[in-house]
Amino acid sequence: MEYFSVYNKFGEKTNAIIEREEAHKTGVLHRTMHLWIFNSHNEVLIQQRSANKDAGANLWYVSVAGHIESSEGIESTLIRETKEELGLDISPFIDSVEYVFTFKDSLEENNGTFFDNEFFDVFALKGNFEIDQVIMQEDEVQAVKYISFDELKNIIVNQDKSFWQHKVGFKMLLVALEEFLSTR
Repeated sequence: MEYFSVYNKFGEKTNAIIEREEAHKTGVLHRTMHLWIFNSHNEVLIQQRSANKDAGANLWYVSVAGHIESSEGIESTLIRETKEELGLDISPFIDSVEYVFTFKDSLEENNGTFFDNEFFDVFALKGNFEIDQVIMQEDEVQAVKYISFDELKNIIVNQDKSFWQHKVGFKMLLVALEEFLSTR
């Protein structure tokens, strides 16, 4: 079972801890992380979510996404989720992971039975991982591919329905990732 720390609307941790299923049934605010992985050509690795995901099933998404468990720090979450979803060990590169920004988003899925009410801590990593190095966890991911940053911009600007998006957060994301890439 996964347990999350509960946050207030200002992003401050409360003393409460909640189980994953209950958090998504009630819409309690908690934290998650996104890691955008770029290669030396400034292409971004994206994943297609598994068909059996609670939210965003079958849609393309960020390189790695995952909940920050109540017993974990962000560094261990980044390492664990990347290993779980993609089979990649980023621990040797953890010092190269850059914090980008945080946004809050809420959504309702599955006819009102699943609520995502989360703060998203966004990170980026420039590393040369080859597609054949990826070992996908079938319960989480069904495909991966690299796309150009321009393709990602078009997907977000045009609100491509094949890509699971956080409309407000992803508009800010483009600016933040452009800044990240310009300094690498």
